[in-house]
Amino acid sequence: MKNDERVSADVKIAKSIGYTIFWFGIFAVLLYRWFILNQTLMDTLDFFLVWFIASLAQFFALAIKGIPMTYPVPMSKKDQRYFVYLVPLLTGILSAIIVFLRIGMDIRGILGGFTVSSFGTLFLFFLYKLILQLWEKRNM
Repeated sequence: MKNDERVSADVKIAKSIGYTIFWFGIFAVLLYRWFILNQTLMDTLDFFLVWFIASLAQFFALAIKGIPMTYPVPMSKKDQRYFVYLVPLLTGILSAIIVFLRIGMDIRGILGGFTVSSFGTLFLFFLYKLILQLWEKRNM
């Protein structure tokens, strides 16, 4: 069989679908084990590390290739700015709600969950933007 471009494109699509199912599947398993089975992070560390490393690999691969964070949705600079600040805020709020549901009304825990997840997400977004700027400087 010849190595045709159409075959290569179909193989890439199939691998992409498989990776997406794998990535979301592991995330679903983590959520199930954390919230239904009430297991801790240490109990699910093996699944979490595989999911986390796959997420970071995808994150940095896209940044190194110069693909915008909001791809495939085209956004203006103003919309991207809202995205970069609202997503970490919403992530922090979601984390605070999860901490509240898990440990109750411990204000330090709730604020800690909010702060760590918000600033962690914001840091990753700024790191992505920095990598994109370096890519643009190198390739343009």
